Amino acid sequence: MMFVKKTDDVITIIAGLIVSLLVVIGVGIGAAYYHQTTLTETHSPKITTKQFIKEIAPAAQQVEKKYGIPASIIIAQAGTESNWGRAKLAYKYNNLFGIKASTKNRVKMYTKETLNGKTVTIKQYFQVYPSWKASIQAHTRLILNGTTDNPNRYKGMITKSYTQAAWALQNNGYATDPNYANELIYAIQKFHLAQYD
Repeated sequence: MMFVKKTDDVITIIAGLIVSLLVVIGVGIGAAYYHQTTLTETHSPKITTKQFIKEIAPAAQQVEKKYGIPASIIIAQAGTESNWGRAKLAYKYNNLFGIKASTKNRVKMYTKETLNGKTVTIKQYFQVYPSWKASIQAHTRLILNGTTDNPNRYKGMITKSYTQAAWALQNNGYATDPNYANELIYAIQKFHLAQYD
C-alpha cells in the first residue's frame, strides 16, 4: 500500500508539472500572438495625403513641443520619404523616413539613391517599426543624437524655421537627393503644413 501511495504522489507531481508547462507554453504563444496582432499597425496603401497628414500630425506636434523640431518638417519628411504613406515600407513596415536597419527587426527592399550624380536602384535593409508613431520617435532620436561619427549632425533642425530645418537636413547628408531641401519646402507650402507648427 505504501508503494502505491508514493507512485500516486509521483504521478500527481508529474501531472502537475505537465499542466504547468502547458500553461506556460500557452501563455507564451498567446502573448506572442497578442504582440503580433495588436502591437503592429497596418495601413492601407490607398491612404490619401490628407488622411496621412491628419494621422501623423499629432505625433509630429508632440515632438515639436518637447524637442523644438518643426512639426511641418517632420510631416513633410515622412510624406516625401513614404509617398504620403503609400510606399510599401510605410504601409506594411511602418518606416516613414527610410531609416536604414540597425537591429534584426528589418526588411530588405529596393531604394533609389543618388550616387556621383546618378540615380541608381539598390537593395538595402530598412528598419521595421510597430507603428507610425514609433517611426516618428526613432526619427526624433536620430535627429537629437545624430550619427556615430557626428552626434551633432542634425542639431540645425531644432529651429522655428522649417526652411532652415530643411537645409540643415540636406547640408548634413540626411538624403542623397540633391533637391531634398527644396522638395520638403515645396511639400510644406503645397499642403499648408506650417499650420501644424
